[in-house]
Amino acid sequence: MVSSVSLIAMVFTLIISFGLPIGLAFYFYRKEGISLVAVLVGALVFVVSQVLLRIPLLNYLSTMAWYQQLAGNLILIALFLSVTAGLFEETGRFLGFKYFLKRHLSWKNGIAFGIGHGGIEAILLTGFTYINNLIYSIMINGGTFDQLLAPQLGPEMAAFFKEQLIISPPSLFAVAGLERSFTMVIHIALSLVVLLAVIRGKPVYLVYAILLHTLVNFPAVMIPGLGFSFWYAELYLLLLALWGYTFIVRSKKQFF
Repeated sequence: MVSSVSLIAMVFTLIISFGLPIGLAFYFYRKEGISLVAVLVGALVFVVSQVLLRIPLLNYLSTMAWYQQLAGNLILIALFLSVTAGLFEETGRFLGFKYFLKRHLSWKNGIAFGIGHGGIEAILLTGFTYINNLIYSIMINGGTFDQLLAPQLGPEMAAFFKEQLIISPPSLFAVAGLERSFTMVIHIALSLVVLLAVIRGKPVYLVYAILLHTLVNFPAVMIPGLGFSFWYAELYLLLLALWGYTFIVRSKKQFF
């Protein structure tokens, strides 16, 4: 049986994954009059840069011998994945602002872009996963998982999913929601850094954003990879989110 606490934790993460970006978009639309076009462009940039370009490229590279050797070294593969994430996403932000939001280059729409970018990431990577987790868990507890899903997933995969959902601590399901909250703030902050590159005509800000993105991802991958508790990685993201929030608030005057 999947514990009731685990189910509550899944619902919490599900609400954060869908509710936080929608709630932020609604709040800033009412309070600041953000452009919903900027939200949509931010979401589109994530889909194109990650889902359509970077992830398929990584899947292709994973078949190559040099990449497989690289993957055997935790530091190198973590650095490679972190740098490519920053390169693809931040370049995508730059192009999105420069070519699709020429009439919306303002602080409030930098926030809107970040909400769309971080929001679609939360929905696609975490939200849909937790819909499946919740459905599987309800089926396990209702006794229908083995009859309905196991034949489709295969016995080994079905047994793996079932075991993970049952034995994983509730905190593991809840922490994904906290992580989405932290990364949403970071996405907004990085969007504003890239927006400065466009407004001021200084590509060095794009370089800063790529480096900052790498700085976010690399330790977050390395900490659990080295065997430390995932809570240390979340604490690291929390500290970055606090920095991001401070930057978001103080950067407003730089856009006037």
